[in-house]
Amino acid sequence: MSGINLRGETEQSLVEALQQGKQEVLGLLYDAYAPVMMGVITRIVDDEHLAEEVLQETFVAIWSRIGIYDCTRNRFLTWGLAIARGIALEAVKKAKQAPHIIKTETENLKVGADGKGYYLFLKQPLCNLEPEERTILELIYLKGYTCPEAAAKLGITETDLRTSLKKAFIQLKAEKSA
Repeated sequence: MSGINLRGETEQSLVEALQQGKQEVLGLLYDAYAPVMMGVITRIVDDEHLAEEVLQETFVAIWSRIGIYDCTRNRFLTWGLAIARGIALEAVKKAKQAPHIIKTETENLKVGADGKGYYLFLKQPLCNLEPEERTILELIYLKGYTCPEAAAKLGITETDLRTSLKKAFIQLKAEKSA
């Protein structure tokens, strides 16, 4: 993967070393993957301090779960991002339950400062989706909303939300195939 510096080591060799209990390798993986993970985490968690805590917790979880990682199922980064996403969604959920402790900005939906939408891990624009479709995907995937919650948030019917979501997936699939 371009842009990620593993100091001459392969991802597989670093993961194998980590699975053998070599904790110093965690630092190399942190240096290589923390910026990408933080990018995903900050799309979910709007509070900078909380996002940093989620990142730290993500690497603790990676260390404790490395024994169950299976490189035949997905890449290490993909697996790590799934862990980061789950921890971030849980942090936002806890913050909503105790809003006086952490203020999140989930009420202020953003499509993107440039109007082009969010970027995937490879810094490609989130396709040519309509702003509403991007917002729906953000609410459901990044913010952890259910379809009824996202529909209520956007002031549309659940049927309209599902129709937009279906169009978004068709568009994403078509662009991936192209």
